[in-house]
Amino acid sequence: MYEYSNAIILQPVSFKPYKDIISLLERHLSEEFNVSVINIASPIKELPLLLFDKDRNQWKSSNILQWLWNKHKPDKSTKILDICDLDAYSEGLNFVFGEAYVNGRVSGIYLPRLRQEFYGLKADNFLFHQRIIKEAVHELGYAFGIRHCENKRCVMHFSNSLADTDIKAKNFCKRCNTLL
Repeated sequence: MYEYSNAIILQPVSFKPYKDIISLLERHLSEEFNVSVINIASPIKELPLLLFDKDRNQWKSSNILQWLWNKHKPDKSTKILDICDLDAYSEGLNFVFGEAYVNGRVSGIYLPRLRQEFYGLKADNFLFHQRIIKEAVHELGYAFGIRHCENKRCVMHFSNSLADTDIKAKNFCKRCNTLL
């Protein structure tokens, strides 16, 4: 069990190399959330197959979040962000870039659909890294109790597509920042 005061734990799941993404997130998240403790959990190489939906050929995000919560059992001041190189969906949606529970302790982002290559386009690491940061801040924003924002430039604006993700900033707007 993790018991850190206002800590964020980054949990890599099923991807290599992950160190550049983890260090990118570590830098940005510590600034955005004003958190002094960011811990890196040991990578999880594979998840239990019962979290995989064979009919959809995708992982069920809510099941992953629950499994990680059961595994880590974070206290109230700890937030866990799993970074998964898996295609996932949530109830009522074809796919998700990420998911979290408002005021929850566990959130996750899913990398495949954030990559240009997923859509048959040329790789763009800068764009990929920007999307990762935006999705991570967005999902952790939920975990810290912030809901969707109507400001299209705010990181808490709902992303229905990558175009929505690409247009917004990687930070909170003034309103959401005060809520944080």
